[in-house]
Order: sequence, then C-alpha cells, then structure tokens
Amino acid sequence: MLALLRRRPSRRGRSVALAALLATGACAVGAAPAGAAIADHPLPTPDAGLSDIASGGGAIWFAEEKGKKLGRITPAGAITEWDVPEDGEYGPERLTVAADGKVWFLSGAGDTVGYLDPAEPTPTPRTVVFGRNLRGDDIAAAPDGSIWITDSLGDGISRVVQGPAGPQLQETDGTGPDCQFGGFLAAGPDGRMWCAKSRGGDALQRIELDGRTTTAFPLPNGFGTQAVAAGPDGAVWYGRYLTATWVTRPSDGAIGRVGLDGQVREWPLGDVAPDSLTAGPDGAVWFANRGRDSAIGRITAAGDVRIGPLGVRRADDLTFGPDGAIWFTDVNANRITQITTDSVFPVPTPGPTPAPTPTPAPTQRPGVKGTRLRVAKGRVPVRITCPAGPARCRGTVRLRTAAKVRVPGRKRRARALLTANGAYAVRAGRAATVKVRLTATGRRLLRGGSRKVVVELTPRGATKAAVARRARLRG
Repeated sequence: MLALLRRRPSRRGRSVALAALLATGACAVGAAPAGAAIADHPLPTPDAGLSDIASGGGAIWFAEEKGKKLGRITPAGAITEWDVPEDGEYGPERLTVAADGKVWFLSGAGDTVGYLDPAEPTPTPRTVVFGRNLRGDDIAAAPDGSIWITDSLGDGISRVVQGPAGPQLQETDGTGPDCQFGGFLAAGPDGRMWCAKSRGGDALQRIELDGRTTTAFPLPNGFGTQAVAAGPDGAVWYGRYLTATWVTRPSDGAIGRVGLDGQVREWPLGDVAPDSLTAGPDGAVWFANRGRDSAIGRITAAGDVRIGPLGVRRADDLTFGPDGAIWFTDVNANRITQITTDSVFPVPTPGPTPAPTPTPAPTQRPGVKGTRLRVAKGRVPVRITCPAGPARCRGTVRLRTAAKVRVPGRKRRARALLTANGAYAVRAGRAATVKVRLTATGRRLLRGGSRKVVVELTPRGATKAAVARRARLRG
C-alpha cells in the first residue's frame, strides 16, 4: 500500500468553499448516474466535523475534528469510533496509516500527535509526549517507519521514532526543510519524502530520510500547490488552484507530475480545483474537485483528464478502499460515501453480440460431359463432372431449346423448356449421370427428329446458371 497523505485545506479554506456553495445556491453539475453502485454511510456522531480519510489494514480510517474521535469503517459499512484524549478545543484533523498498521493522527490545533494500534485486543488512542513548541500541520508515514510532521510555520520537520520506551517525538530545531504552510507532505514512490516548498519560489522539494537534505524542482508559474501524492507511475503528482471567494468558482486549476527523471509536466484545468490526490488501482491518479461543483476527477500519465459530477453529494477528501471502490468524506452531510469507479465514469453496456454470419462452403464449379444426348424412357441422361475440392457439387439442371421454336398447338414461336428442373449432387473429383425427366412439350418437339439444346447447371445458392453447354438432343 502506498503510504501517502494528501493535503487537507485549513478550516478557513473549507469555510470559504462552503460559503461559496451556499452563496450561489447551487449544488453540482449533474445528478449521479441512475442505478449507480453507491452507498452513503451516516456517522453515529452528529456534526462530527469530518476532516481526513485514508485506507489501511483492510479498512478505511477517518478523523472527526469536532467529535474528537478517530473512526474506522469496513468495506461492509460497519463503523467503529474511538474517543481521542484531547484537552484542547480541537480533535484529530489529519491522519496517516503506517506500514505496521498503526493509525497516526494530528490535532486540529497542531499541538497533539497520537496513534491507535488496531492490533491490540482493546485498541485505545494514545498521545505521544511532546514539548510546547510543536506546531504540526501535516502528518505522513515515512518508508523507514518514522512518522513525519511538518511545522505550520515552515520551520522544519518533527519526527516520531521508536525509542526504548516506545514512540518518541523528535521536534524540529528550525533548520530542516521549509515545507509550505498547509502541509502538502507525502511519501514518494522513490523512498523519499516530498513537500511543497514555502520560500524561494513555487517548487516541490524532495527530502532525504535524514530530514535535512533536499532537492528542489521548480514548478511552472502559477498559484500555490494544494496537494501532493505519490502516483502509481513512479512519479510525484501535485494539484494547484486559486481558491474560491464568496461568489466565484476556484480558478487557474492545474495538475502536474514530477517524473523519475526530474522533468515537470503540467496540465491546466481551468476552474477545476484538484485536491486530495490519490493513486488508483487502474494506474491513474484520482482527485476531488474542490469548490462549488463537487466532482471526482481522474488523470492518466498521458494527461487524459475526466471529471465525473456527484450530484447532491460532495467529495471533500477521498481514498481507495481495499474493495477497489472510492471512499470519500462528505462533511456537510456528515457521512462517508462509497462509490465504484464505473459509477463515476459509467462504462456503456455492450449490446448483444451479433451472431457471426455463416461462411458458405466453397462451391465447386461443375461441368457437362458430352455433346450428344438421347432420350431413354422419357428421361434424358446428363453426365455431370465435379472437380477435386473441399465440397460436393450440388444444384439444379435443366434443358432448354437453343433458339426460339414453334411448339405444335401454339401460334407464336417460343424458347420452350424441354425438361423440368432436376437436381444434381456429385462428389468432388467424380462424375455422375443425372436423369432429367422430359416434359410433354419436349416430347412434342422431339417427335421424329432432334433439337439443339442448352444444358444449364445452377449451383446451390446461386441465382444464375454457372454452366451453359450446347448439345444435340435426339428423341
């Protein structure tokens, strides 16, 4: 599992977004797809103040800032809450799930860090001993097992490490990397930590696990970074936008990536505000769209962007659960929502597969052997040949006069049929004699003489004769 933490806007930032929503009286771009695989899970605690969400240990974890609780919801929708020991006004606001399964949280006031160990027989949230100078803003689990905390004033990194007596907090001395106010801290896919740089220009910076050595990657000119996350493609992704006012949408949105080669690429999104970035199981990066039009977005490594509206629901922070579905907090509705990816972007249901058109068997071209025919007992023997091949020669055979003749008893000359249609079936590479019955008209025409005729062979399924062989027919 990728150990990463998306940036959560400050309480003021969320209030501005909510105010913009209420001021416009609008909800979302459109309604959720009919029949979508979506489930809403209301929280047991009223007005809990949902603030953060992350996946780990086969469940989804969330923080309740107002309720002062840490919560867990299973893919089946079962919710468990734990009271967090807190003396101040605020409960847990940020959280991350470490590789050992412990869930670490940071209070909204930024002066308390604690953890919950789900493996304990009776899990109980605990706080770590800290000094008075802790001003935490974001929290993330590092690849080496330590827990990193950014300072809200950009004065370095505090870390929680495992000591002889248990977890111990190593506070910043003010000389570490200057991570931007608001956090934006994430574990990268390269085994290092990443954050948005707060001073000296807009940039992302890579931090070695010593907590001091950094490398800056300047970003294109624009507004401040609002989210950082590890992508499934080995790159580090970020989201940027200008937050909304009371009456306007977010603007100047963009999403970008820093590749393994250090190259930065960015895609402008206009009034789309990408936040809460997370790696999807489909190899794309998914994000919540902040602001008036709540939606979920998806971008591939090639820059293919899609936005899926959520109707009356709001996606404040999102993560992927162990079930492969998207789970997001809906702060205003005080609930957690589960939705499948194909419900965000419905895949057209394919219609019934048409039955394949049967390929007709290859037709052998028959032949007529002999040019002299003679009537015997009212029938005309016709020798038909079939060349070598994969199928028999099948069809109909008929005889007709070669030119117009006057039929006894009729005034006008006509091209009369001498025989009725007969059928032939000759094995490939063989010859067979087919006896065709002479018609009454044919018998009258042949009295006391002979006629020039045409022998016509029409293969099965054909509309025209394939063979027309002239012959002389004697009565």
